Amino acid sequence: MKDAKIIHDGVHGSMKVAGPILELVKTPEFQRLRHIRQLGLAYLVYPGANHSRFEHSLGTWHLAKRLASEVGLSEDESLLLQVGALLHDIGHGPLSHTFEGIYRHYVKEHDHMRLGQDIITGKINITGDEDGGRIPEILEKHGIDPREVADLLLGKAEKPYLGQMLHGGVDVDQLDYLIRDAYYTGVAYGIIDLERLLKVLEIHNGELVVDEKGVEAVEGMLVARSLMYSRVYFHHTVKIAEGMLTRALEFALEEGHLWDFWKMTDCRVLVELEDLEGLSSELTRRVLYRKLYKAAVLASAEELGPDEKRELLSAYRNVKKRQELERALAEAVGASEGEVILEFSIADLMVSEPRLKETGIKVLLENGEVQPLSKVTPLANALKRRQTPRWAVLIASPEKYVDKLREGWKEVLFS
Repeated sequence: MKDAKIIHDGVHGSMKVAGPILELVKTPEFQRLRHIRQLGLAYLVYPGANHSRFEHSLGTWHLAKRLASEVGLSEDESLLLQVGALLHDIGHGPLSHTFEGIYRHYVKEHDHMRLGQDIITGKINITGDEDGGRIPEILEKHGIDPREVADLLLGKAEKPYLGQMLHGGVDVDQLDYLIRDAYYTGVAYGIIDLERLLKVLEIHNGELVVDEKGVEAVEGMLVARSLMYSRVYFHHTVKIAEGMLTRALEFALEEGHLWDFWKMTDCRVLVELEDLEGLSSELTRRVLYRKLYKAAVLASAEELGPDEKRELLSAYRNVKKRQELERALAEAVGASEGEVILEFSIADLMVSEPRLKETGIKVLLENGEVQPLSKVTPLANALKRRQTPRWAVLIASPEKYVDKLREGWKEVLFS
């Protein structure tokens, strides 16, 4: 193919990119993803975790193309799935999920899913580049409805199996990020039987199902996913760094700065925050040079009563409430504003990865019946009950306040 490009990927090997996929890869919006780290600030704990949303998006497209072939999609369906897979992260802001918790409070119209839809339908030119904003034009030129692609990003499609292939219990997005993140962090937890999984997925009565012979491969994927969230994505040091940088951005926004942060790349937002005066700059510099706060409290869900969980969930959904609790904790131990951060993993997971507790994968049995995975194997239910990550509440501060916080945090939060 004359206009094809060969891209060499560290995870999937050589991939041939051509046609509308190549045209989309060349757009400023897609090239922007080179400058957004897949795992945010995880490189502070795992030095190899410098891979980007760009390569993950290409990997997801590659797996979508392979899966489309395995299950026998028509040419039009295959192309729609491939485009959706390629563009599924096009709306991500700097450092991926790091700032996800404050989007709703400060820039309600620009969470990464809605932003992705707006980029695909041409409502926003996120880069400001003169060649930007052409994604809908490219799609329409190749007979693809931009609105259909935008809907697919949310797992919505006229044919359910297409949505499930991109955003379901076993989907190409998860398959790529589990393998890729394990590879670049150097941990073994994300290793899955990719080849087997691609072979045992099939379409039955309009839905994506797993052949009974592939149940073990799915179990392996669910275990890998759960362990990666405990060990990598919600590593307490990673969450402390992300919490510190989030507070730096919150202070900047409160002072009227960086309201277009959602358009920025990683380097840009870090430079802008460091250049500000006061708390924003101080916290950013601490993150950049890894002078991180220490974990004072790492409490499990079992240590919290139902009312306490509800109270924390309510606070975490309301940025102002969470900030008030952080100020109260700081005041109680003699710390300054910004020196105590509070994280609540249960709420964070609802925002960043609602699929984590998803075990509703359907299994096609040899006798032709379809059963949910939870009925076929007890492991699915066990994983659903498993607390991921191990901590539910994290409170961090400079080391000199750690002991006082450990002694009195519950009284401050729940009195």
